[in-house]
Amino acid sequence: MNGPPPPEDPLRETVRFDDAGFTRQSELARAMGLQESWPWRDVHEFGFAFTRALYPDPWYGDYMESLWFVRVRCDDGDLMRVDIEEQVLDAAHLPPALLHHLPGLDLDVLRAGQAVARRGLRHFEGEGEWVAWRRDDAAPPPTPGPDPA
Repeated sequence: MNGPPPPEDPLRETVRFDDAGFTRQSELARAMGLQESWPWRDVHEFGFAFTRALYPDPWYGDYMESLWFVRVRCDDGDLMRVDIEEQVLDAAHLPPALLHHLPGLDLDVLRAGQAVARRGLRHFEGEGEWVAWRRDDAAPPPTPGPDPA
């Protein structure tokens, strides 16, 4: 049976790290007009999070989820945490561009977070964020004061 291709899943995301920066694209983000790409200069943190899932499972209730995160400076100047599904990246085989542009990235910190997550979906007391790389100048730029007239 021939016909038009099925529409793109609005929730499917594509994540890419290259020499230009970090990109997270999705049909939903495009439709909402959200920023989808950040140059490396706007990347301020990278790490791993083990956190309570936003929506409980209808059969099993609350559970924990593992996520990678990138904290980026947006067009409006605010920092935003962009979450990435755990299965998208592998700590043992991170993208070369990510390793190149985040000098000093601490893989042991990522491994520590993943070790806690391996304790299970109901290990609620293990909740936390493991920041493996932070830009030295992650603080927002100072607001200029009044002109000394």
